[in-house]
Amino acid sequence: MDTTVQSDRLPARVAWDETGTVLIPGALDTDRFGALVAEAQSHLDLAEPHVHEHTAGHRDGSFATPVHCAFVPPGPVLGALAFDKGLLAAVREATGIPRLIPRGGAVVLYERGDFQGLHTDSVKSTVTVALALSEGLPPMGWAPHLRNQHPDELSKVVAEHGIFPEGGNFTVLEHPFGDGSVRAFAGYAVPHWRPRLSVERELLVTMSFFDL
Repeated sequence: MDTTVQSDRLPARVAWDETGTVLIPGALDTDRFGALVAEAQSHLDLAEPHVHEHTAGHRDGSFATPVHCAFVPPGPVLGALAFDKGLLAAVREATGIPRLIPRGGAVVLYERGDFQGLHTDSVKSTVTVALALSEGLPPMGWAPHLRNQHPDELSKVVAEHGIFPEGGNFTVLEHPFGDGSVRAFAGYAVPHWRPRLSVERELLVTMSFFDL
């Protein structure tokens, strides 16, 4: 199955407006990527569980369903990337949102059986930027047709399709691994999810950018 979303074949700003996601090439070089992987691996003992079982809308307009994973706090390599001026300029250019400011980043640790149900990110994540730190990370679920839907409407979607919906207009997004690119997506506006992991362990870098 071709999991390349149409946005990956469009000019960046057009892709963002039409689909809420875009690949940004050349965001980091090989050495920086290797340093990110090494840092994450060395900090796994600092991972903090992120687990809840509720389905609810939050006061900031975001939406949550059950989740089971862990977050690894950023070390100096990831901290420097999350606030890198070059990356910020690239994200602003790719999305056409000139007032974005960085909010920081973390490593998401998924172990066998971990998952994130359908959700939207915090309002502080106008743009979420992500890249895989392990080669086997499966794609995440993606529902651009539900962009900017009220949490009450998303609750209805979950009631009908579950927290890992498939088929119809539901699609997937791949995260780049080791090619220097990162994926930007509208984390607050577009619902997304990650089905239960069937392998031992995978790692994902995620960074947030907020539109002032």
